[in-house]
Amino acid sequence: MRKSNLYYFTVTVLVAGFAFVGSRVNADDEKFYSDIIRLDKVVTKIRENYVEDVTSDELVSSAIDGMRNILDPHTAYFTPKDYDDLKATTEGEFGGIGLQVGVRDRMLTVISPMAGTPAQRMGLRAGDQISRIDSMNTQDLTIDDAVDKLRGKPGTQVNLQILREGVSQPLDFLLTREIIKIESVPYASMLDDSVGYVKVTEFAKRTGEDLEAKIDSLKAKNPKGIILDLRYNPGGLLNQAVSVSELFLKKDDLVVYTQGRLKSQDQEYHSERDPVWTGKLVVLVDENSASAAEIVAGAMQDWDRGVVLGENTYGKGSVQTILPLDGEGNTLKLTTAYYYTPAGRCINKPENGVRFLRDRDAKDSTHSQNAKDTTWFTTKAGRKVLAGGGITPDVLVPDPRYTRFDEELLRKTMFFGFIVKKRAEIVAKGPVTQDFEVTPAMLEDFRRYVFADTTFSHFKSPAMLSLDDAHEAWKQERHERDSTADTASGEFNRAATALEALLQNEVNKEFDSNQEFIKEQLKAELLGAVLGDDARTAFELRHDSQIDAAIRYIDDNRLFTKVFKKVKDKG
Repeated sequence: MRKSNLYYFTVTVLVAGFAFVGSRVNADDEKFYSDIIRLDKVVTKIRENYVEDVTSDELVSSAIDGMRNILDPHTAYFTPKDYDDLKATTEGEFGGIGLQVGVRDRMLTVISPMAGTPAQRMGLRAGDQISRIDSMNTQDLTIDDAVDKLRGKPGTQVNLQILREGVSQPLDFLLTREIIKIESVPYASMLDDSVGYVKVTEFAKRTGEDLEAKIDSLKAKNPKGIILDLRYNPGGLLNQAVSVSELFLKKDDLVVYTQGRLKSQDQEYHSERDPVWTGKLVVLVDENSASAAEIVAGAMQDWDRGVVLGENTYGKGSVQTILPLDGEGNTLKLTTAYYYTPAGRCINKPENGVRFLRDRDAKDSTHSQNAKDTTWFTTKAGRKVLAGGGITPDVLVPDPRYTRFDEELLRKTMFFGFIVKKRAEIVAKGPVTQDFEVTPAMLEDFRRYVFADTTFSHFKSPAMLSLDDAHEAWKQERHERDSTADTASGEFNRAATALEALLQNEVNKEFDSNQEFIKEQLKAELLGAVLGDDARTAFELRHDSQIDAAIRYIDDNRLFTKVFKKVKDKG
């Protein structure tokens, strides 16, 4: 029987995903290929008989999406463009001008120019609105499309038309693209002149190498200890998780091991070098620390190498392999193994596991990690640590929770918008330094800005929300009793309107009760806009409760060593 091109493309996708299981597939050859033929027949009938035309690309893409729905959430199909974006992230560089962009007030807006890039050197600012890229109007441009237009071959040029607050006419910037390097270790400094701090944002191609350089610079300042910040780190390359762990572990220590359906997926990764830092170490994690970040935190915890502090991590304990599908750049990112910490823990959460196995007994799959593992494991010092559900910190220090008012200010980018609008006026009054203080006049100016904003004017205090609920309940009750009770409803509405006006004062009280948070955010935004990201980060670290806790553990030897004492009667 003659097979269509669609059939062969479908088979290519499936075989690329399944042929690697070797002899296990061969044992089921007859069933496997009969199922493929069944899929081909369905696709052919749809193309030939469906009431509307459906392209082969739509059918294949939908089939691939359907396959993903019975796998785990980390398996993905990449088009050539998607794969190029992935490589740019993991390899840490691309051709561009160095802008972080977003959409603010429905306009493509500069969030921040990256340090040392053409965008920064040419004077682009946070808050600049990009109205044109070359000859293209950006009004209906998506962020992904905008990024595609901004990136390009190094040495080529791009022209931006910029609308800037306080400048009446558009500004034109002609920028030459360069190789832009994404810093996976963007910040390192001394805190309180005694504790080293280093931030790792992801695990990309050079993360281990870059981190070693930053640690060497901190060591020259003779710190009491080092804080390794892995918060908000989504992970990345497995080999870089090993490289980072090697900087702190002894040579030959097991960092992580993997197990999958194939023997080739069963690998052990040991440290192959001497450490560069043997002193006190605190590893900061949170619910956004995932994958490679959890490998590092788990290794430090299992070897009792450092104090893990913060909140429970994300719980992604699986390994993905990139499998090329053709010569055109279409690829499959497929989950092929689970990883285990040195003590033998798989920290995968159920929602990150293999979906179609969730409702089956664990015995059906040797490496299924779909039920939270409550088994206790033992660290080098004999401490008990849990497996499933992410890495549980040695010291739990919750991240401060924002009030609903705070969240609304952040969500609607009120601080960003205010500083963009007032930056020139503030700078004109004097230099902006780390000692800058938000004045009462600036705070009141921000209050007026917030409550004059149409997007924020509908914010309602808890009391106002309760009033809304009561009003809805009353209307429902009146409707059930007498659907024509318009007069009574009108009276209630008038009373509710009067009460709402009184309750609006509650919103002003919300502002007053959150003044410390507001002042901190205003200063952080201003420092970032005027002095750059490093200045902003330095300020934010001084107002970070988890950093404060980490410093206490490094300063207090008794507190630090107490973490590693074996706790009896546990487990």
